[in-house]
This record gives sequence, structure tokens and C-alpha cells, in this order.
Amino acid sequence: MNVFEELIHRLGSKTRIRSLLKDVGIDEMERIVKRMNEVCEEKQQEKQAAEEKRKEKQQNIDEIKKVIESKGLSLADLGLQDKGIEGKRKRNVSKHNFEYQTASGDTVRWYGSTTGRLPKDFQDYLNKTGKKRIDCIADD
Repeated sequence: MNVFEELIHRLGSKTRIRSLLKDVGIDEMERIVKRMNEVCEEKQQEKQAAEEKRKEKQQNIDEIKKVIESKGLSLADLGLQDKGIEGKRKRNVSKHNFEYQTASGDTVRWYGSTTGRLPKDFQDYLNKTGKKRIDCIADD
């Protein structure tokens, strides 16, 4: 557990806070609480500023879209794509039937891709033989 996780763990419960601060005087504890409140206020102000900036940016985007639409153009006309399905790349994963032998000598066919996790028996087979996954593609 790193220091941050340990701190969160300790401050996550009244009981743990009490045991942590049992030897601390009330004046010192008030000073700590005051500093914690100041840090909390700073965090809230940062969050509010970021939210205002995001809203302002979104307003600008909406205004630009309205101007583009009023001119009879689209984002595609400008060489830009609106975020959505068109902007996402699809993974091109080819799947094959693989054939390998288990430790007991049984021949097994497995349907899967050339990337990603393998069945344990298949991984053991590849480690033992030194073959690559592609070498085990079954000829149909």
C-alpha cells in the first residue's frame, strides 16, 4: 500500500482517526482541521473553475456548429468528423481454428484469435514446443 492509500485508509474511519490522533492536543488538532478545510476549499474552487471552463468550451462548440449549419455546411465538408461511430476505429482481429496437444497427448481444436489470452493447455504446448501461435492454425 503506498502512502496515499495508507492515508486514505487511516482517515476513512472515525475509529482509526481517533487512534491516529490520540496523543495530539486539541489546539494542534484544530490547526490540522483548519488546514484540511483550506485544502478542501481549494479543491472545490479548482473543480468549479474546471467545470466553468468546460461549459464555456461547450458553448463555443455549440455556437460554431450553429454558424456552420446556418451556412449549409457540415463538419464533414470541413474535413472534420463529428465524434461518434464514424470516428471510432474497429479492431480487425482474425480468428482461426488452432490445433494443439495437451500434456496427456490429446489433440484439441480451439477457435480463437492470434492475439489475447490462450487456454492454459495451449500456452503450455507453445512453451514446451517453442512454436508460435500462428504455427498451430489448423488447415480446414
